[in-house]
Amino acid sequence: MKQQQTLATLVALALLPAAQASGFALDEQGAAGMGNAWAGAAAVTDDASAVFHNPAALIRVQGPQLVAAGNYLDFSARFHATGSDTWLVDRATGTVGTSSMLGTPTGEIRPVGGSGGSDGGRGGVVPGFFYAQPLSRDLVLGVGVYAPFGSETRFDANWAGRYTAIDTVLTGLNISPSLAWRISPRLSLGLGLNATLVDAEASKALDFRYEASIAEMALGQTIPVIDGKATLKGDGWGWGANLGLLYQLEGGGSLAASFRSSMTPKAKGDYRVDIPPLYSELAAGLGLSLESEIQSATAKVKLPWRLQLAADLPLNQTWSLQADLTRTGWKRFDELRAVISNTPDQVQVQNWRDTTRLGLGTTWRQSDSMDWKFGLAWDQTPVRSAQWRHPSTPDADRLWLTTGLSWRPSKAGKLDVGLAYVRMDDAAVDYTDTAYNRADYPFFAAEQKFRVRGSFDLSLWSLGLQYRHSW
Repeated sequence: MKQQQTLATLVALALLPAAQASGFALDEQGAAGMGNAWAGAAAVTDDASAVFHNPAALIRVQGPQLVAAGNYLDFSARFHATGSDTWLVDRATGTVGTSSMLGTPTGEIRPVGGSGGSDGGRGGVVPGFFYAQPLSRDLVLGVGVYAPFGSETRFDANWAGRYTAIDTVLTGLNISPSLAWRISPRLSLGLGLNATLVDAEASKALDFRYEASIAEMALGQTIPVIDGKATLKGDGWGWGANLGLLYQLEGGGSLAASFRSSMTPKAKGDYRVDIPPLYSELAAGLGLSLESEIQSATAKVKLPWRLQLAADLPLNQTWSLQADLTRTGWKRFDELRAVISNTPDQVQVQNWRDTTRLGLGTTWRQSDSMDWKFGLAWDQTPVRSAQWRHPSTPDADRLWLTTGLSWRPSKAGKLDVGLAYVRMDDAAVDYTDTAYNRADYPFFAAEQKFRVRGSFDLSLWSLGLQYRHSW
């Protein structure tokens, strides 16, 4: 079955809000680290999920091992509108409003209306599967299949920001073979390769209020305002690498560094425009063409790099401390641009920034078979301000509060359970979007602007389960 392209989809309507980490990254892989808020994950991970967190830490796996994990995320993004409107900008003069083909000015600022209480958040499960196999005492091979990026938002068809986003769904499937090498009794290095398939779909409403006004003037009758719809679909592959370092401290504990490279998946997809049949009939009556169509589209998405410095330090025989400092290179995600045949590029300026995450956790070893974990983390949003907060990406600074347990029922098995509550700052929105396709119309050379104003109430909680089996 042919995969549908979504770089174009990403491009048209920004992805991402249901992701656990900032932006639309899913950095929290596996459930063993959830109890510690994944603090110090590059240093503390001791199972096959090190494929993601730090490939050098695979060296701790002493026999064949399989890890299966799933994190359920419940994300809420309830929007409260304070006023959204639209207008036309004359391409020749840059002024608001333009002359129609009848010589009558149109394009003045008009409210778009719509509901303001739409909750675009959704719940979902993020799975991950990891396998590790020692090749010798100093070499361990691993492979992981997991989702490093993903989000889903679905708003009501008549909500106030419908001309910027309605549905946005992104999934990223990553396959990562990795190798850990012990170069000395205390120091290990790791290398992993990433092959990431990005698949997405995004839609938004198309506004025809100005066309309806022109038709009313030409025909002398009332014309209802009916929205159309634009949908982008697609998928594409991106390629990258992971590097890791693990240093075992004398007396226990470890220090670590891990790096995930950026990648730029490229996709070819389709851009579908659905025109209300009434408007197609009216346009034909005026000697114009306004028909639904499907066009090919290509796009690139600039995914970020990630660097983590981490520590796992014993405090005494039963308590240990985990910590990390993580930087993510979201600044390269400056825009989403879809190149569409026979239509001007659809461009969405993001202007994101690099972000910082600080994590702190602790583990209490109650017994040889039971550990209790506690953690907190602060995760910075890449969104600079309300001006750059796209309605389909209502991201905000996050404070993680987590707890969890590890239970070892046998020498071969281990079960991890984690629970996380994420407090997110209120996210103000004052975003202005542009519909560039207005340049195609013979009756006015204009670009249409949409301004969405309001705020999101955001919340996120997560439950994680993981089972590890060693042979």
